[in-house]
Amino acid sequence: MGVKPMIKILEFHGSLQDGFVNWHALNVQIFLKMHRSDYAEKQLKIMQQMDEDHTLTQLANAWLNLAVDAKDPETLANLVVCSLHLGKQSSRYLSQLKLSHPDHVLVTRASAAEEAFDRAVQTIA
Repeated sequence: MGVKPMIKILEFHGSLQDGFVNWHALNVQIFLKMHRSDYAEKQLKIMQQMDEDHTLTQLANAWLNLAVDAKDPETLANLVVCSLHLGKQSSRYLSQLKLSHPDHVLVTRASAAEEAFDRAVQTIA
């Protein structure tokens, strides 16, 4: 067997592996949409064994972390702040934070700022 067929086999194996990473990333998305983070985590572990530094592996890891830690107060607070800085709607994340963790520092400060604003409006009106 010459060198050229071996190179072709190695190139095919590399493209095949990329295809498998794509397939596993799609499975992670599907399982997360089905609210089955346990299966998504299994797919992610397979992806990490194949190629931990692959872009899709890193992206799937972020998807899983967002899905699993969606009720984490620090994650919600960070989403509020990031949304504000990007000029996007943050009310959804803030209301989730208010419902799940009403004593969080961001919720208490936002409530205090709203009350101060309402008092200022009443004194002007």
